[in-house]
Amino acid sequence: MASASPSSPTQLHTYHCLCSNLLFASTRELATLPRRTSLDKSHILPLPSSTDAQSRQREYAILLTTTLDRKPVVIRSEEGFEKRYLQRCGRCQLVVGYQLDKSQYEGVEDLGRKDDVIYLLPGGLLSTDDMVAGKDMSDSIAFAGVGLGLTAGK
Repeated sequence: MASASPSSPTQLHTYHCLCSNLLFASTRELATLPRRTSLDKSHILPLPSSTDAQSRQREYAILLTTTLDRKPVVIRSEEGFEKRYLQRCGRCQLVVGYQLDKSQYEGVEDLGRKDDVIYLLPGGLLSTDDMVAGKDMSDSIAFAGVGLGLTAGK
């Protein structure tokens, strides 16, 4: 028989789209994630790489029912251009986040989507606890994707 671990069990936090579709689970709360300081103030959620030993990680996240746009979009800002691969809700197609092209990172010469981090847009998500409590998301619905043109079809 295996001995019990002295550490407390890791709490899993689940998050839904505004349409109530379950999108992802993480050991980190959304409010504790770092945020981008420019553009959209999105939450930065690290994702495990395929080479990570998942059982040894203390922090973990997994995307569950998001769909990835095949083609990237280019966003223009005061700081230049950004190539994004949009992640959408699998049910209602609301853009809930994005991943950047590898070319956006210094020192990386590869092209294609960087898959070890996702940027979650503010206003498009709610926790399972908030959903069960019936939290009013009216203000968030108006904010989600506004200004970036991210709620338009693919």
